[in-house]
Amino acid sequence: MIYMTENILITGISRGIGKAICELLVKEGYFVYGTYNTGEKEATKLKEQLKNIDIFKVDFLDREQTTNFIEKLKDIKFKSIINNAGAFEPEDFNNFNIKLWDKVLEVNLNTPLLISMKLQDNIIDNGSIVNISSTDGLIGSFASISYSASKAALINLTKSLANNLGKRKITVNSIAPGWIDTAMATDESYEATKLTPLGRNGKPEEVANLVSFLISDKASFINGETIVIDGGYTCVDYIMKKEAEK
Repeated sequence: MIYMTENILITGISRGIGKAICELLVKEGYFVYGTYNTGEKEATKLKEQLKNIDIFKVDFLDREQTTNFIEKLKDIKFKSIINNAGAFEPEDFNNFNIKLWDKVLEVNLNTPLLISMKLQDNIIDNGSIVNISSTDGLIGSFASISYSASKAALINLTKSLANNLGKRKITVNSIAPGWIDTAMATDESYEATKLTPLGRNGKPEEVANLVSFLISDKASFINGETIVIDGGYTCVDYIMKKEAEK
């Protein structure tokens, strides 16, 4: 537990990984400023349950809303900023819609950039930024090219922010979750358990635990890194596994 209440900004707190991060950090004694877009009911319930939280409805597709939200926070000092809010849009490769690309990159890349740049002076010295990327950013895609590209760019943005904010001892890292059991899970995503060495998919709470570590003093010399949390899924080559099982 921390002894003096410090502020954390978390985007996308109404469900899934963002909710788990919010719940854990409030439990650890932080005050959370959280955003939601479509999950108003869930966000309101979270505020009622946790108390130590303030919530803001922001559609990060709307640049003006993003800018106005950042302006509301101009007088608040933060221990950490957690860029978690994301957008995912399935695509048709043979009939590619550039509007979907623009939409996904606005939420997944432009928004973390704007928040980090505009609020950099609001982060206390020895503070931190954690960007929630994805293992999709480490591989190619078939029907979610914009999502994979945005997460790959977010990983690189993490390194650039780390370079520039390091002089203030502010660490910037990203987390790349693999298959995590959330409301977005599909029948296909559960098939990952057959390849993952640990034999299961991850839990949002496990990602939250990693966030808690990265914003703590225990991680003070970890900077510009992307930590994969996927149970070992990306270690496995499907063909090699099948050959070994023969």
